[in-house]
Amino acid sequence: MSKFSEKGYVVKENAPVYLTEDMDKTAGWFETVLGWYSNIVERDQDGNGCYGVVFDMLPEVEQVHLAPFTGFQMFCGTPESGTISFMQVKNIEKMYAYIRANGWDQITEIIVQPWGGKTCELTTIDGYLIKIFE
Repeated sequence: MSKFSEKGYVVKENAPVYLTEDMDKTAGWFETVLGWYSNIVERDQDGNGCYGVVFDMLPEVEQVHLAPFTGFQMFCGTPESGTISFMQVKNIEKMYAYIRANGWDQITEIIVQPWGGKTCELTTIDGYLIKIFE
C-alpha cells in the first residue's frame, strides 16, 4: 500500500490564522481594499469579534462549500508580524490596480520572477505580509 492510501485522510482546505485586535476594522479593510467578503461568526459579551472569516468568493458559494476556502480564519488576538500567506491569484495586475484604486499604497510593484511568475507583496492593516503570485 502507498502512504496516501494508508493514512486514510485528505486535507480539503488549509486557511491561515489571522489574529486581530479589532475584527470589525480588519473585516472592513478586506472588504474595502480587496473587495472581499466577511462573516464575524462569534462575538463576546461586549460585541467584539472573537472569531470570523474573510474570503474572496461570494458568500453563497462559501457557505455551501462549493469551492475550497481561500480566505483567512480570524481570531481575536495580538497580530504577529511577518508573512501570513503565499497567495496565488489570477490577473495579478487587476488585483494590484483594484487595491491601489481603493487607496491602499502598502503594496509593492509587480515583479516578474526568474521562474516566470509575477509577484508583489501586500501589507495588511494589521501589519501582516501577504505575498501574492501568479
